[in-house]
Amino acid sequence: MNTTSAILDSSAPPTVWTPVCRRSDLEPGWGEAALVGGQQVAVFLLPDGRIAAVSNADPATGACVMSRGIVGSRGDRATIASPLHKDVFDLETGECYTKPGALSLPVWRVRETDGSISVAPARALVAASHGTSDLDGRRAVAALVDAVRAARGELTVADAHVDVQQPDVPSVLAGLPPESSATIVPLLLSTGYHVHVDLAEAAGDSDREVTVTRALGPDQRLVTVLARRLREAGLRTDDAVVLAAAGSSDERAVEDCRITGEMLSAELGRPVTTSFISAAQPRVADAVADVRASTRGRVVVSTYLLAPGYFADLAARAGADVTTAPLLTADPPVPPELVQIVVDRYDRPTDVVP
Repeated sequence: MNTTSAILDSSAPPTVWTPVCRRSDLEPGWGEAALVGGQQVAVFLLPDGRIAAVSNADPATGACVMSRGIVGSRGDRATIASPLHKDVFDLETGECYTKPGALSLPVWRVRETDGSISVAPARALVAASHGTSDLDGRRAVAALVDAVRAARGELTVADAHVDVQQPDVPSVLAGLPPESSATIVPLLLSTGYHVHVDLAEAAGDSDREVTVTRALGPDQRLVTVLARRLREAGLRTDDAVVLAAAGSSDERAVEDCRITGEMLSAELGRPVTTSFISAAQPRVADAVADVRASTRGRVVVSTYLLAPGYFADLAARAGADVTTAPLLTADPPVPPELVQIVVDRYDRPTDVVP
């Protein structure tokens, strides 16, 4: 069996994929329209041999004309321009270049097997946070999900929770349209028990195609936000920094946090002591006390938590001179780095947890 890569290529249950044409039916740079489950899909053979599929409906008017659009490019990105208003869309993400944020074009997945082209609806993005009873924490995480939804208007973006809050992940997966597959993006900072067990089990128990990506961290963009929070808190040149992470009984998650501490140290150009609020050692209060004994400056805790809540309160009571805000706060704006990480986890198949 010969499988050729396309713009969006994924394995899926046979009921998800619909054959629409053969490669030999397509001409480079031109589109063909197909009817799939009552929806018109425009299929394109690109000059480099890849195949793309998008909704045939023009986002501005609803007219089914995109198969007659103009195939082009912006840098290394393949694009399609509407034949009506010349709005230009990215063929991989559906983003509108001419009216960013105002329009988006639904993208379909493409699979080619032995010259036969099949398409499937785009995957839903399920943003799965831990959950919290803290109202500021809830608002902060909800704002992040809303920002992801705004950034990728062509996607179904649903929020779900591993614990404390509802809806939980299984119920969100069950409520998606029957034909939809899903990618769960953990709104967690390390890939530990919740990812490898809770979310993996939810994916495995679902009757649809579901993948789970790795967590948001480690990632240099998180380090950028941590450094920003330290500057906002008034970091001085002689301050000693202690990174306060949630902690986990899963050594993989603990190691992720230690890596983030090393990355933050490199970013700041000074030592950073990684500590944990629960489950792992050293605990934050102990790390603060140890660092204080060996420094003449202040001790500053860098709060490596996604949002306000009980753990953030514990970090603030660990005895440091200054404690930063977590990555997200209840007040806008949402750090754009976090939005981009979530989108990247969804877009990149290499980020999927086995």
